[in-house]
Amino acid sequence: MDTQTLQRWGRASWWRSVLWTLACLMSTTLAVAMGEPRADRLGGRVPDEMASGVWILFWLIGLLLIAAMWWRRRWPWQLAVAASLVTIAIPIDPLVSLVVLMRVWIRCRWSTVVGCTALVTVATFVATWRDTRGQSQVESFWWILFGSDPTATPGPFPWWAPVMITVLVVSLFASVGGLRRALHRAQAAGEGHRVTAVQLADEVVRQAERERVAREVHDVIGHRLSLLSIHAGALEANTRDQDERLAGSASLVRESAAQTASDLRSLLEVLRRPDDPALSRAVPGLEALPALVDETVAHGMPLVATVVLDGATMLDPALGQTAYRVVQELLTNARRHAPGAGVRLAVVVRPDLGVTIEAANRTAPTQVVEGNGLTGVRERVAQTGGETHLLVDDESVLRVAVRLPWRPAPTGAGVLA
Repeated sequence: MDTQTLQRWGRASWWRSVLWTLACLMSTTLAVAMGEPRADRLGGRVPDEMASGVWILFWLIGLLLIAAMWWRRRWPWQLAVAASLVTIAIPIDPLVSLVVLMRVWIRCRWSTVVGCTALVTVATFVATWRDTRGQSQVESFWWILFGSDPTATPGPFPWWAPVMITVLVVSLFASVGGLRRALHRAQAAGEGHRVTAVQLADEVVRQAERERVAREVHDVIGHRLSLLSIHAGALEANTRDQDERLAGSASLVRESAAQTASDLRSLLEVLRRPDDPALSRAVPGLEALPALVDETVAHGMPLVATVVLDGATMLDPALGQTAYRVVQELLTNARRHAPGAGVRLAVVVRPDLGVTIEAANRTAPTQVVEGNGLTGVRERVAQTGGETHLLVDDESVLRVAVRLPWRPAPTGAGVLA
C-alpha cells in the first residue's frame, strides 16, 4: 500500500470517527432527554432539580464514553467492555458500544470477538428494553421511528420488540465489522503477495546476474586454464625423454590445471544454484584435507602437517567446507609470499574443542600484508562465529590460528565419508 493510499485511508478513517461522534452525541442526548420523563412516569414522581442534576451526570458520562471512542483502534475490546457495562448501569444509548464492537471484529481474536459481541448484545437489549417501556414519542426513541401521533399514549412495545430490535441492530454492526475484517485480511494477503512478488523479482535479477558472472568466469578463466593444460601437456611430451624433472613439473601443472578447471565448474554451478543442497555437498570438506596435503607436497612445498579428525562425521558439513577453504588459503598464501619456505600445519577436529587450524611459515617482515586472502579467511571464519588470530614473532615467523565452533550436522544431512 503506497503513501497516497495510506493518506486517503487515514483521512477517510478520521471523517468516519467524526461522523460516529456526532451520531453518538445525538443518540446519547436523546436517550438522556427521553429517559428522564420516562423514569418520572414509571416512578410516579414530579420532575425536580435534583433529578435533572442526576440526568446531567448521566449525559456527562456518555460524553466521556464518546471521547474514549476515539481510542478504539488502540484498546478495542477494553472500550467495548467498558461501554457495555456503563450502558447497562445507566440509561444511555448503546451506540458507542456498537461502534467499538465493529473495531473488535476487525482487530481482535475470535474468542475476544465472541465475548465482546455477547456483552454488547446484553447492553443493547437492556438499553432497548428501557427505551421501549416508554409510551410516547417524548419517552421513547423507537416511538419516534414507529409512532404516528406525538400526543397519543399507545402503551409500551410488546415484549418481543426489544428482542427483535437487538438482534437486528447487533447483527448489522457485527456484519459491517466482519466485512471490514475480511477486507483487511484480503488487503494484508494482497500486500504479502506483493512483497513475495517483489522478492521473487529480485531473486530473478540476482539469478540473472549470477548467470552472467558465471558465464564470464567460465569463458575467460576456463579458456586460460584450457590453454595452460594444453601447453603443459605439450611441454611434458617434448621433455619426457630429455629432462624427467621438467617433464614431471609439466605433468603437475597439467594435472593442476585440469583439477582447477573441474573445481571451477563446481563453483560455477554453486554460483548458479546456491540453494541446491546436492551442489553444496559437492564443495570439498574435511574429508578432502589429506588429498590437499598430498597435492601441496607434490608441488614441492616443504610441509609438515598434522591432521586429527575426531568425530568429523558428526560436524556440520558447512563448517567442514569452511575449514577446508581456510587451510587451502593458508597454504596458497604461504606459497605465494614465502616460496620455498617450510610450512607447519596442524588441524584438529574434536567435539570438545571445535575445529582448530594453525599454520606457521617463515617470511620476510615486508611481505606480511593482510591482503584479500587473509581478509577472506577472517570473513569466512567470522560468518561461522569463529575467531582468527595473526601474529609475526621476533623470528619473522608468520603464525595464523583459527578456531571454528563445533556445530553438529543438521538432522537428515549427509555426513562425511
